[in-house]
Amino acid sequence: MMEGSLSTANVPLAVQHPIELCLDTLKDEFVNVLQNEITYKNEIEQLKTELNVYKRAAKDLETELETTKRMQKEAEEQNGKLQAECLILKNQDKGHRVVVLLDGDGTIFSPQFIEKGQKGGHAAAQQLSDSTIQCLAANYEPRPLQLWVYVFFNKRGLVEALRRAGFAIAIAKFEEFVMGFNQASERFLMVDVGTTKEAADAKLKVYLEDEIRLPETFKIVFGGCHDNGYVANLRSQMTAGYKEKLILLQSYTEIAGEIAALGLPILNIPELFLSQKLGEHPVFNPATGLNPNSTPKAAPTKALPPVSSPLSGNVNLGTPQTVPVVVPRLLDPKKPIAHQKPGLCTLYYLRNQCKYRKSCKFAHDYVITDAQRDELVKFAKKAPCQTVLSGEMCALGDSCPFGHVCPFMPKCFFLKKGTCKFNQASMHASPAG
Repeated sequence: MMEGSLSTANVPLAVQHPIELCLDTLKDEFVNVLQNEITYKNEIEQLKTELNVYKRAAKDLETELETTKRMQKEAEEQNGKLQAECLILKNQDKGHRVVVLLDGDGTIFSPQFIEKGQKGGHAAAQQLSDSTIQCLAANYEPRPLQLWVYVFFNKRGLVEALRRAGFAIAIAKFEEFVMGFNQASERFLMVDVGTTKEAADAKLKVYLEDEIRLPETFKIVFGGCHDNGYVANLRSQMTAGYKEKLILLQSYTEIAGEIAALGLPILNIPELFLSQKLGEHPVFNPATGLNPNSTPKAAPTKALPPVSSPLSGNVNLGTPQTVPVVVPRLLDPKKPIAHQKPGLCTLYYLRNQCKYRKSCKFAHDYVITDAQRDELVKFAKKAPCQTVLSGEMCALGDSCPFGHVCPFMPKCFFLKKGTCKFNQASMHASPAG
């Protein structure tokens, strides 16, 4: 090496100035801050992303909750409908048909009905229907019922028996009576089965077996209590599990012994049928009503024990029981239909409906003629329909038994005083408008 030259190999590095050192520190910290800021930004973005995920999840849950609530509401409504349908099916299972089967050769309508011809047929059908329905409503669970009546008889034999008993007027009016009975209802049928031996019995037995097995059949009212020949058929149905569907309809005062021993409930409708066989009936005398040389056969003095309900556990199965019925009565002919005491239940007689049943303050047990029914129709129209009075439209329309317009229309005297019961404006409008 040349003398005089400078060598830096062993020269120590200059000591860093404190300011430079501070700047370097600040630089490092600034870099850290920038790095942290980027990190925080990334974390914030990640948190935002997660928040959006949670928001979407919350919205989905809210939507799902609303869907669940809607489905729950629909399920509740569907459950209500199903319960209603189940109730309907339950009632249908219990049956709504009441079938009355009559052996017309032994369950013979009273000549007082037959002698009135067509009107007598109507009246007999009405009394049979009213008494049967009232009995069932009083002794069983109330429900809407439809009545079918089948009467099978040997016309030739029955007319001959009436002739021997002296019921000449009944013979002359017999055809009209049958017509009136059949016209009383679409489901009422009296049929001449001809002179073949026991033809009526055969029909009755077949109808009994077919009708009692239908699930819609609520009760069979069997009018053949005079003949032990029906015992085997009745007992067979009882053994098959249909005992609760059977009610006997009594005609003659004395029930056939084996029939009585079955222990079935018995319906007795006073004065609707002959109380003794025609062969034992005294010869009829138009002047006195009976043969003066004959004495009617007395009815047994021992009355059949009544029962509050055929379903009662206290019914003695060895003794026939009488199902209590309301004895029908006639209107007072001296009084108009509006002044009868008690008054007639309009809805019952004109619509065959009454929601009050036993508690109704009006009567359900009158036997009325066609003319009296027409009078009741006219009287009912004098009372305003409550539905129309409330400002609504009556669903029954012209078939409503009550009045939709004032009988006096615009000329109503009470309208001018403001006291007319038909107080809706439409109730006094003239037909022209």
